[in-house]
Amino acid sequence: MNQKKKLLVVGGSGFFGKSIFEYFKNKKQIKYNINEIILISRSFIHKNFDINFKKFKFIQKDFMKLKKIPESDYIIYCLRSNSKRKSEKYVNYFFKLIKNYKKKPKILFTSSGAVYGNRIFKQSERKKKFSENDPINLKKISKLDKKKMKYALEKIHLEKKFHSLGKNNYKVSIARCFNFIGKEMIHSNQAAGSLIQDIVKDKKTIKLNTSINVYRGYLNAEDMVVWLLTILNYSNYKCPIFNVGSSTPTNIRALAKLIGKIYKKKIVLKKLNDKIFDYYVPSTTKANRLLKLKTWISLNKSVNLIRNYKYEKNFNSNTNI
Repeated sequence: MNQKKKLLVVGGSGFFGKSIFEYFKNKKQIKYNINEIILISRSFIHKNFDINFKKFKFIQKDFMKLKKIPESDYIIYCLRSNSKRKSEKYVNYFFKLIKNYKKKPKILFTSSGAVYGNRIFKQSERKKKFSENDPINLKKISKLDKKKMKYALEKIHLEKKFHSLGKNNYKVSIARCFNFIGKEMIHSNQAAGSLIQDIVKDKKTIKLNTSINVYRGYLNAEDMVVWLLTILNYSNYKCPIFNVGSSTPTNIRALAKLIGKIYKKKIVLKKLNDKIFDYYVPSTTKANRLLKLKTWISLNKSVNLIRNYKYEKNFNSNTNI
């Protein structure tokens, strides 16, 4: 009989933690023999978070005030702040705490596709999907707006920190996360998040506030959890990097129209500037080939699944991908 294992999620109050909670709560058979999940977060997650759910333990505390963290077989690290200095402080403290483990865990760091830099193209330019083999180009990152540039540089720096763990005989992996869709996106600052807000608030009109051609690859939140767990299990001393997202480009205007059709809502679109493209779509060939990962839940089904979601003002989300 396979030994039961524990999963620890550090920084579990945002999109990733909520999605993991939903996945494990609704699944009877769990991957990789995980039978207990521990979420650590300073923030209260959600008023419907069932802390008595037998598979879960929720530790609500400032991470820097913890003297130790529970022994776990797997760790997903998604803790971040709005400061590079603070983020590095958190990571260094995390490294200090795991040194006290009796057995070294497998570790996944949730990075972002933002590390690839600028994704704005002119109509005449070739729209290219981002690949893990693409070199980090600081010139491209400098073309991002100030907030995104700061976020990208933070992720690049932390990727290097986690990569160093492999040299210290830790099995590590990095997930460069792109765009997702699901009810957990309700408080996202992405365009898709605002469309979902209009759905769950039952507005009669859905508004899209961008005038440029925006393309994203939307991976369902449940599929995303499967991807993260699979990449985590694949962790090794070389610290492999995988894009996490859908490689199928979807125009945000097409998504808005799909939502309008499914929910019978009026769609209001700004006049299109078809000379500029914001193309932020990952290549997932590596994950498809090595880990047999794919998109199981279609975009159409993902949108339909949002229908029964109840709007909760108290849900905390740190989504910034």
